[in-house]
Amino acid sequence: MFKTPLSAVEERIGANFGEFAGWEMPMDYTSYQDEHMAVRQNAAFFDLSHMGRIRIKGKKEELDKIVTRSLSTENFRMIGPSAMLNEKGGFIDDIMIYKVSDTEFLMVTNAINRDKDINWIKRNSSLEVEDLTFDYVMLAIQGRRVWELLGYKTDLQPLQFVLNSNFLGEDVFLLSRSGWTGEDGLEVWAKVEVAERIINKLIEKGIKPAGLITRDSLRQEMGFVLYGEDIDENTTPVEARYWVFDLDKNFIGKEKVEEQLKNGVKRIRVGFKLQKGIRVIPRHGYKIRILEIEIGEVTSSTYSPYLGRVIGMGYINSSNAFFGFHANIEIRGKEYRAKISDFPLI
Repeated sequence: MFKTPLSAVEERIGANFGEFAGWEMPMDYTSYQDEHMAVRQNAAFFDLSHMGRIRIKGKKEELDKIVTRSLSTENFRMIGPSAMLNEKGGFIDDIMIYKVSDTEFLMVTNAINRDKDINWIKRNSSLEVEDLTFDYVMLAIQGRRVWELLGYKTDLQPLQFVLNSNFLGEDVFLLSRSGWTGEDGLEVWAKVEVAERIINKLIEKGIKPAGLITRDSLRQEMGFVLYGEDIDENTTPVEARYWVFDLDKNFIGKEKVEEQLKNGVKRIRVGFKLQKGIRVIPRHGYKIRILEIEIGEVTSSTYSPYLGRVIGMGYINSSNAFFGFHANIEIRGKEYRAKISDFPLI
């Protein structure tokens, strides 16, 4: 198992560690509910060093055939979320792409897919791929009061980034205005010793640490997917309602995407909210029913501290996607009422 290079400083500030995608990472520090509300009301920072970070060099046209969004944008813009699909339209991975130039790109992958993604790019192109995951760590600083607590506001527009910049008086490799919580903020790639100093400065500014349990509850409120839970190689972007493709270009899997857009799909991803007061969490694979007829399955679920109720997402028959209607979810042999909802859930 890999271990985050920031574990020493994180242990000192109270991290409780656990395993995720083959990495030992901070799961929480105090309680995920407190950390969750810190992001929604103030700001918090996350260690995301488990995520894959790679550099790709070569012809833009070659990468353009592998990823689903067009790379024809200005330099120093993030292109994403995007995806790499197999020939059947299933997700190899969902990714973020940073365009440095027409011949150089950076990419963030899901931790569990890093090696698979590198091999997929090499198999389908002559592009040069360099794994930077162990050269830099990655932090995300997110929250509704993030600029107030940081004491400044960046000139970066959403999804813009810079290289070899300065953050809180420290030299960092990459600084982007991006995140995955639904709130504003920054993501930083930096050397380990630099990131340790940044963590100390963030705490001095009253920005709390948060763990991956909080990251999971935040992304579910927004309806963001997690690879391996909500999408995989047997799930297409159309089924997931994950609009990560441009149809005015060619890419692997495009034929299946177009076919499904024309003819429809049998199942689609929806959100749900359990009735208030119910605190049981349905797990991946639990059944969703309407009038005792099974119409789908849960893929992710959590308790939302912001809403004060259990929420989640799953796939149901597209012919049963009655948003606003109530279905039942079977949890350990008992059925609970849930409202079928669109995203975001807050």
